[in-house]
Amino acid sequence: MRINDIVLAHAKYKLSLRNFVETGSELQVPDEDLLFWLQDNKHNLSHLPAFKHLEKEHEAFCNYVSAVLTLVDAGQRSQARELIKSEMFVLLSEEIVSSIAVLERAAK
Repeated sequence: MRINDIVLAHAKYKLSLRNFVETGSELQVPDEDLLFWLQDNKHNLSHLPAFKHLEKEHEAFCNYVSAVLTLVDAGQRSQARELIKSEMFVLLSEEIVSSIAVLERAAK
C-alpha cells in the first residue's frame, strides 16, 4: 500500500466517523489500513524514530476515537460530537499525517 493511499484511507475514516456521530450512518471499518501498514513494515522500519513516533500517534488517535465511540454507545452523542469537532481531534489526525510524511522521507 502506498503512503498516499494510507493518508486517504485515514481521511475517509475520519469522515465516516463524523457522519456516524452526526447522523448515525454506518461506520466504515476502522482506520485499519494504517495499522496493517505499520505491522507489515515494522521489521524494516522500526529502527527509525519516525516509525516509533507514528506508532505512538496512531495509538493516541485510536484511544481518542474509542472515547468518542464509548460516548455514542452511552447515548451521549452531543458529547461525542464535541470531541470530533475539537481541536484535539484535528491535532491528533494532523500529527498522524505529518508523521507519515516524516517517515516516508526517513525511509528513503
